[in-house]
Amino acid sequence: MASTFSGLTIAYTGLQTYQAATNTTAHNISNVKTDGYSRQKLDITAADALRVYSSYGCVGQGVQANSIERVRNEYYDEKYRNNASRLGEYEMKDNYMTQIEDYLNEFKLEGFTTEYDNFFKALEELQKNPSDDTLKNQVISYGTSIAEYFNTLSKNLQGIQQNANQEIQNKVTEINTIAQNIASLNKQINIIEVHGTKANDLRDERDKLLDDLSSIVNIEVSEKEIGNGATTFDVKINGQYIVDTYNYNTLELTAKEDRQHASDADGMYDITWSNGFTFNEYLTSLGGELRALIDIRDGCNDGIETSAGNVEYYGQVTANYKGIPHYQAQLNRFVNTFVDAINSVFKKGESTNGDAGMDFFTVKYEGSDLSATNIQVNEEYVNHPSKFPTTYDASQGISNADLVDEMIALKDDKMFDGGTASYFLQSLVSEVSIDAEKARTFNTNFKNISNTVKNQRLSVMGTDEDEEAMDLMKFQSAYNLCGQVMSVLNQMYNKLINEMGI
Repeated sequence: MASTFSGLTIAYTGLQTYQAATNTTAHNISNVKTDGYSRQKLDITAADALRVYSSYGCVGQGVQANSIERVRNEYYDEKYRNNASRLGEYEMKDNYMTQIEDYLNEFKLEGFTTEYDNFFKALEELQKNPSDDTLKNQVISYGTSIAEYFNTLSKNLQGIQQNANQEIQNKVTEINTIAQNIASLNKQINIIEVHGTKANDLRDERDKLLDDLSSIVNIEVSEKEIGNGATTFDVKINGQYIVDTYNYNTLELTAKEDRQHASDADGMYDITWSNGFTFNEYLTSLGGELRALIDIRDGCNDGIETSAGNVEYYGQVTANYKGIPHYQAQLNRFVNTFVDAINSVFKKGESTNGDAGMDFFTVKYEGSDLSATNIQVNEEYVNHPSKFPTTYDASQGISNADLVDEMIALKDDKMFDGGTASYFLQSLVSEVSIDAEKARTFNTNFKNISNTVKNQRLSVMGTDEDEEAMDLMKFQSAYNLCGQVMSVLNQMYNKLINEMGI
């Protein structure tokens, strides 16, 4: 038969259980604003009944608290992290493409277009009086403005490329730090859970790190039971382990020995694994902010700019995206085509002093390719405007301006694949606008999806203040009732023991 005092044991189990439930609720309430916190719930079941040899068969033994569990859904976690990777990629691309768009929009605003028009207007004025050195100097001055415009624009694009390169360095450092912390948490979690306790808060901390990592780069996560409460926990990036339970791999940055693209800024990094494996940053499977930064820094539409303005396509050896190298190559192509047309005219000319014509545009640095970075007006013309040729044959007289006539005609010459210089630059502006708008659209779409998935996930793991307040009252009431049971039983035992004279 059941013990005479089993009722006290039953009431005591209730007091213990609802004290634990109240503490769990208090923990939830105190973390209601903690980012990444998962609501916890006490698993409560009836204690095993005691079999007695009486007509009623079994006697209940109260309640027991089995464990405190996190309320979390792995499906929503995976869904959230997959979208976080895409969102991180397009947020970063949106930011950088907007910067590129702002610089190239100068073609439409009062920047290059104004200087370009002024250059040809100055030629038209020189056409009227070809012997006037002042008018020649004006043409040279506007030519210098065009060269300086391309110098500045190219340097600005290189600045964006260097910023992306620096951010790659920062993201790699962040990835390594997160990997180290996850490996450390794996050990702590297993130490606790092999003793039968749930390391809920440590698991929340680890999941928060995984959320942060998923926005930087897409990840694959797997956890498997190995017995006695211990688990293996692995994280992969780009198909390779970065965390293998207690061990972690790191990414390293090495300076590129040679420029990948002719117009690249100095100091670009390659990414490798510390164990010597190739990282393969150009695989289409890579995602997240790191993918965006690599695309912006190295993207030349799946090609390589082998020399200024010349792009060769090898396939999957660089980023298949229109990043800084692509737009630099387009600028260089424009500069080389435009300069070749101008210089071919000038070299056939002759000044009024009988000097042979020279290139109008030259390079700043000897031995380098002509590009947007190093274009300049020939210093001979800058220092000696009288050497500026206006005719092919000076013997025809100082009023002859047939060379200037041909120069003016270049403004409407369709030298760029059947289009004029203005058409080419407008096409370039349209191209970057389309790419920037695409990044903005995807950023908005993935942000909306992220909000939806986040709300779905929070509906499971999030702490609701009203719900916790109701639980607090419910567990308080249950605790008080268990106390009341113990008080009643105390009176019954007092009557039985002290007042019945047994």
